[in-house]
Amino acid sequence: MRKEIGLNDSVMETIIIMSEGNPGAITVLVQLLEDKEKGLFYILRLDDMNIRGTQIWIGYKDYCKQDIENFKTAILKRDPLMIEAINKEGGRGNHPDKAVSNGASYGRRETLE
Repeated sequence: MRKEIGLNDSVMETIIIMSEGNPGAITVLVQLLEDKEKGLFYILRLDDMNIRGTQIWIGYKDYCKQDIENFKTAILKRDPLMIEAINKEGGRGNHPDKAVSNGASYGRRETLE
């Protein structure tokens, strides 16, 4: 089960939780936080979509072709094609958790099994 993000967590703790130890995800999360106005919002939205760790890297690298602006747009739109691409990789054994369009931050996290 994934660890919940708490209101009292620092930005560093949030990055650690969201990255799940994936170095690529850490890089992407730091890039998102460079947007001082919406950076944390993007991260919270990823959490609500149950997109963490390897899934962040897949969305950014494979689906958005390493373009942070495209990734931000996909996050804001809760892009169903990005969600599908992430879950397709998960189905290949890349990760067990299912990306969803919303609601995961309310204890409704799903797995691909």
